[in-house]
Amino acid sequence: MSVNHMKGVVALCICMGATYILYNTGTGYLPSPLPVRTTGAPRLFTTDKESTSLFRQFSDMNCLSVQVADPPRRFPERDLFDGSPLCNTTHPCRPKAHTKVILLTYMRSGSTFTGDILSAHPDVFYFFEPLHFLSQEKHTVFDYLGLRQKRAGHNHKSYIMRSTMSALLNCEFEKIDIDTLSQFHLQHSRSTKPYNDCLTANPGVLGVLRCLHYLYKACCSAQVLLSKTISLGAKMTGELMDSDPRLRVIHLVRDPRATIWAEGRFHVYKQKDFKTFVVTFCERLLTDLQNIKAIKQRNPNRAYVVLYENLAKRPLILTKELYNVMNLPMMKSVFNHVRNKSMEGHEENCSMCISKADSARTSQEWRLHLEYDKVKYIDAECQQVYGFLGYKPAESKAVYTNLSIPLHTWPEI
Repeated sequence: MSVNHMKGVVALCICMGATYILYNTGTGYLPSPLPVRTTGAPRLFTTDKESTSLFRQFSDMNCLSVQVADPPRRFPERDLFDGSPLCNTTHPCRPKAHTKVILLTYMRSGSTFTGDILSAHPDVFYFFEPLHFLSQEKHTVFDYLGLRQKRAGHNHKSYIMRSTMSALLNCEFEKIDIDTLSQFHLQHSRSTKPYNDCLTANPGVLGVLRCLHYLYKACCSAQVLLSKTISLGAKMTGELMDSDPRLRVIHLVRDPRATIWAEGRFHVYKQKDFKTFVVTFCERLLTDLQNIKAIKQRNPNRAYVVLYENLAKRPLILTKELYNVMNLPMMKSVFNHVRNKSMEGHEENCSMCISKADSARTSQEWRLHLEYDKVKYIDAECQQVYGFLGYKPAESKAVYTNLSIPLHTWPEI
């Protein structure tokens, strides 16, 4: 092959790469489809040298195998999307949502149940745990649509998390990394399930591009944008609220003793690390409560604290109050949904549900299982948290195991 011929081939490859970057639609040069993220395991890298951008694979094609006579093909948008979507990565839309809500909470604190009843209204777009992958300690390389890549150490990861949440609450999915756009949590929301189903049928980066119109359409047409997260702190939430006057926060809290017991059951921590975990959790919860208090002082009508035990005891009344926070009416279908979830239709031993027989009693079930010595340790470490939320320390083992004696004072927060 002559030198001039080689230069021509290289120039053609550069042209083809530029065309793909410009239109994000070149299917002829793609590697084999990358699998959809269907498990909770993050994509790990041991060193920066071993990390490879998903999109970098597009530029690693064998350029010499391309015939000079074959010009690069421009794929029209209609080949990429099913039909003509209302909006997409090329033509983003403006969401019509009047209210945006972050459900800020912690693992095993009743957030799945609460998010489910808040998203039961047809005018709610609900994104379940958008920061799941970003919060992983070893997840430091983030790939985006448009051949962009960001690397983030510990100090910069908070910026990426904040910008991702901001993009989500503005329906700007082209600004969200590919791992987040293909994580397994997408199957847990009525709003994102059509997109997840499409992605399952169309795996890989091209599948994300092909299916994104489902997210755009659902998000941009919703009256309320709701996101539940256990990975965002109240301080960062306050920063987002300062820059978006339509954003509100619902801080869902469960009795720390119940949350810590439940997290132990699901192996969030090892039993030998119990005391360390308690100290860390109580400090985190106290910091969030202090920041929520500061937010309420700045914006009294935009921050709300909800006790899970109160929601379990009075699910219909509390749901109506939460719907007032979202500026949505309590529809009959929502009423029936909450009633079914909290009072009917579930087995007594369903660990992810509130029992049909007595939802308030079920929320106190942990008191029959967590050792009293551990309860006393949590009481000591979380004393300041109790002062914020009205929880009471267990005076004795007899009081602790007697479920008819409440360990709370139901404060008006």
